[in-house]
Amino acid sequence: MSEYSQADLEALRQAWPQPAPPSPDAYTAARDALLQRAAATAPRRARRVHLPRAGRRAVTIGMLAAVISAVALVADPAGVEAPRPVVPGLAMPAANAQALLGRAAEAAGNRAFTAPRPDQWVYVETRLRGVGKAAPGEVQTPRTPLETRVDRSWTRADGKEVALFEDGELVRSPTGGAMPPQDYATVAALPTDPEALLAWMYTNMGDLHNSEEDRHNSAYRLLGSLLAQNLVPPAQEAAVYRAMAKIPGVTVNPDAVDVDGRPAVAVARVEDGWVSHELLLDRSTYTYLGERAIAGADYTAPQPGVRMEEGRKIIYEGHSYTIKKGTIMTLAVRLDIGVTDRPGVKP
Repeated sequence: MSEYSQADLEALRQAWPQPAPPSPDAYTAARDALLQRAAATAPRRARRVHLPRAGRRAVTIGMLAAVISAVALVADPAGVEAPRPVVPGLAMPAANAQALLGRAAEAAGNRAFTAPRPDQWVYVETRLRGVGKAAPGEVQTPRTPLETRVDRSWTRADGKEVALFEDGELVRSPTGGAMPPQDYATVAALPTDPEALLAWMYTNMGDLHNSEEDRHNSAYRLLGSLLAQNLVPPAQEAAVYRAMAKIPGVTVNPDAVDVDGRPAVAVARVEDGWVSHELLLDRSTYTYLGERAIAGADYTAPQPGVRMEEGRKIIYEGHSYTIKKGTIMTLAVRLDIGVTDRPGVKP
């Protein structure tokens, strides 16, 4: 019996685009190759079988499909089927988050990369969209209009300064103490072993986490932020993906995600039982595209007050509101990243 259920196969089928049908030229070439091979191998006195026209067409299409399937396989000299080369847009869907993140790590480790000089600046441009902070008693739904803003920043590669536009004026200020680190020099010094990188995250995220689940949530989101806010060297980027794969509860989102017309795959981790934090990667190249936080279930914030929950005193501040399943809390899309010689100038 197959280890996958029909529901599993259907979810994978829906999560991945179907390849385009063969072109007329490819169809003709495959048909001619099939007929030539059949002519070369058929007995000289084979009895001709007369089929109705519809029957002849069905046989031809079936044989053509077999030829196309055979051509798609790459065999090694020993006759054992070898993995097919990855064709952009046609890679098979990953069965789980570990497989997907493994592919992303391999792709990251093989990318061409030029490190910036210490006196150069790393430019990052990100568009942020979301429903915004809920008002008292507000019910936010997938139809709630999204607020939009674009963030632009320049950070010196050596970590000494950051520059931002404020009220139309470029303001430079010293950096330091950010978590995750936001300068190239610090990021480039991070561990390249995934276990060591994950341990570094757990050690440096602070001691404000009340449970193991809190630590996993924070580590997962910090690793995503590390990719979002930095120019990350290939070895460290690969380590980020492999470290994510080791965090419990990380899964593949089976639903297709569109990021500005670019099809994306997503790994996700559900926090507090209702909000799904997703890392969005290009479906063909596995490059980082952005992040999304979306309600995976209805949620209503509690009324303010003090209550005991699971033996802990919990203080609820603010106000109550409701967020319906499918509401996009935040969608961060990276529009540009690059290196410049001075702040205020795009690459």
